[in-house]
Amino acid sequence: MPQTFQTIAVLVIALLPGAVYIWSFERVVGRWGVGLSDRLLRFVGASALVHVLAAPVTYWFWAERWPGIEQREPQPLWTWALVVAYVGLPSVAGHVVGRGTLAGRRWTRYVSGPHPAPRAWDHLFQGRLDGWVRMRLVSGTWIGGAFVASEGGLTSYASGYPEEQDLFLATKVDVDPDTGEFRRDESGRVQVTPGSILVRWGEVEYLEFIDR
Repeated sequence: MPQTFQTIAVLVIALLPGAVYIWSFERVVGRWGVGLSDRLLRFVGASALVHVLAAPVTYWFWAERWPGIEQREPQPLWTWALVVAYVGLPSVAGHVVGRGTLAGRRWTRYVSGPHPAPRAWDHLFQGRLDGWVRMRLVSGTWIGGAFVASEGGLTSYASGYPEEQDLFLATKVDVDPDTGEFRRDESGRVQVTPGSILVRWGEVEYLEFIDR
């Protein structure tokens, strides 16, 4: 365990890039870390990768600029850019990887893993979906809606890990409460009805998602 302020400062600086990267990544995709120990390991791993990539610059700064800092010599203003990059680059990287993960980009598997989402629920609703959802409740009644933005400005939303699973469907559609069949108009289109749906996963027995 760290015993001095200097040791604590070194640990904070060493782990800062990974912490900033994970914070930026989870700000986009949600808090996908299982717990504190899991998040700490991610901090360490991401920080180690950043320090490996930045090793040439770090060594140059330590050999050329650090002696001047210790002797309190004035530093060029451009060295401030190194401090900004130390925090800014991991933040940008986390944001880019998070966006790529939500979009299902294949290259993100090399960074966040092949299955980064902690639950199937998060895996299904992590992207920009556009489709029909019908659910059979534990009571046996079927309900349905569209996972889209409604004309009234509301946007469908699914809660993410680690929050309790619930689903908001901005657009409600007409389904047979006994069979779950979509009711359609004369042209064969699914009938949309006024209102929205908010349901907890604990109330759902079966859920089907159909691309539009």
